[in-house]
Amino acid sequence: MLHRQKVRYGHTELSGRTIMMLDSRDDVQEKRVSEKQYRDQIDRYTKELAALRKDEAAAKTAAGKARASAATSRAKIKPTTSASMARSYESAAQRADKQAAGSEKKAADLAGKIADRTKKLHTAESGLARVQRATTRRDDQASAKQRRVELDHARKVAQLSRPVVRHVHEIRSVPTPQIEELRLLYLTANPDSDLRVDAEVAQVQRAVRGALHRDSVKINHRPAAAPEDLLDGLNDLKPHVVHFSGHGGAGAIVMDNSNVDDPQARDLTFDRLGRALDTAAPPPVLLVLNACDTVEGADEDLLPIVPVVIAMASTVLDATAAVFAARFYAAIAAGISIKKAFDQAVLGVELAGLSDESWMITLVHREDVDPADTVLVRLPVDTLMS
Repeated sequence: MLHRQKVRYGHTELSGRTIMMLDSRDDVQEKRVSEKQYRDQIDRYTKELAALRKDEAAAKTAAGKARASAATSRAKIKPTTSASMARSYESAAQRADKQAAGSEKKAADLAGKIADRTKKLHTAESGLARVQRATTRRDDQASAKQRRVELDHARKVAQLSRPVVRHVHEIRSVPTPQIEELRLLYLTANPDSDLRVDAEVAQVQRAVRGALHRDSVKINHRPAAAPEDLLDGLNDLKPHVVHFSGHGGAGAIVMDNSNVDDPQARDLTFDRLGRALDTAAPPPVLLVLNACDTVEGADEDLLPIVPVVIAMASTVLDATAAVFAARFYAAIAAGISIKKAFDQAVLGVELAGLSDESWMITLVHREDVDPADTVLVRLPVDTLMS
């Protein structure tokens, strides 16, 4: 089973801010800063590990010497040794034992710190690898985009060389577009009962109720969600947005088995999640994975199906997940773009005193979709002007 700590979405070590795969120069700069911060972390943790291992070795050596000294003192006590000398030797041995115990405790404490720094070093190395892969992908996408621009230009030039014939009967009236209610499928799963996902949903519902266009957003919450609930929700609701809150990691999310007497976790891999979303007609516009370690693999398995994905680059606190979700959907319900809503939600996390967590929240998208221009809640023009 894939575990996410009770700090559902993780530790608070400061790292690179985001890995947003956006096209603006500011976002490219963010990725560069993120890579630099990862490298700085790796350098810092490597130096800290070297110092900690040196101190651990010294503590173990001191403990060994103290134990040997205690043994030597006790070996001096013979049947012929006087009572006063025997007491003196035993006292020296006990002092040495005490010194050894202290050194052993210090070594154990250092071992714990070494394990912690090693974990953080691995996280930083994984983050650096992700950023480097994202940079490579972006360069590849930029080259592909340039090729498409050139081909499009060639087609337009060819079209201009052809005569244009227009017929009166081709002119038809265009019906006024219908404004559609935003449908949000909100799935939560907590088979271990160690997360506050219900409280998160409540915060989101309150935030949306207070938003400008609250009547244009429909939230369909499905708690203790199993993979079958995802399929049912896609069929019943035909959602524009699918949101999952719970545990995650290793290219999967952890769902429920919907068993009242014996709740168990059911892992849903990104491959199967993508296949499920691909069965929707049409697929969702946005997927939000409010679960730890869900960025890795999302671009490969999920972006081909859903054009915009928000996920977590590491593990973050329950409070961070709840604040982000509430601020994000409140902004979406106010009629602003996905990118602006994302930025507001990240800022909301920082304003809540959780700035060390904000870098983990990541937005990725396909090249043919610009989150800055994608607005999920729109109202008729006459409504906006009334």
